[in-house]
Amino acid sequence: MIDHTLRQGRWLALPLLCLGLAGCGSGSSSSAGNTALNVIMFQSTTPPPADQLPKDDEDGPLVCPEVIVSDGGAAIRAQSGQDSSGLRYQISITDVARQCTTTGGGAFTLKVGVEGRVLLGPAGTPGNYGATLTTTVTRANKVIGKRSARVGAAIPSGQSGADFTHVEDGILVPAGQGDIEIFVGLGGGAAAPARRRR
Repeated sequence: MIDHTLRQGRWLALPLLCLGLAGCGSGSSSSAGNTALNVIMFQSTTPPPADQLPKDDEDGPLVCPEVIVSDGGAAIRAQSGQDSSGLRYQISITDVARQCTTTGGGAFTLKVGVEGRVLLGPAGTPGNYGATLTTTVTRANKVIGKRSARVGAAIPSGQSGADFTHVEDGILVPAGQGDIEIFVGLGGGAAAPARRRR
């Protein structure tokens, strides 16, 4: 039997921690504190040091852009009532990582990793829960790459949450002028001027 009292207490604390994503994850786009995501992204428990980033002979060091969690895209919630007791579940992004590999001439390929968590609310029941994760790459505010994937987890009876990890690989960023930005977001989250870097 699920302890609803314990689950509700944990759930009520979560929005305070995750409201702006400041308390959901390491806060580092290199994911230095997240062993599971590092193993998936870099085949190592730690990301490569900055001095080992790939270099492009013509353009100097390749600077891999940070990942930005889109406004409104940090978490989604499902309600069956108006107050916190009606919360069914929340799916949130807890950590992000990225890796850039030069292909020459100023172009590079991009790998973006996202780790998240599904939590049941007081009105939730065990089952499969998912959401759409969108990864968008822009140059000078123009979209040059966009991918969507279904993410989520199955929560068995007796548990109140489960983690998930997703990696988008092989995103080609062609050579060109202008700043590159990487956005990730759940549900209807979109790239917006005001955003939180991770």
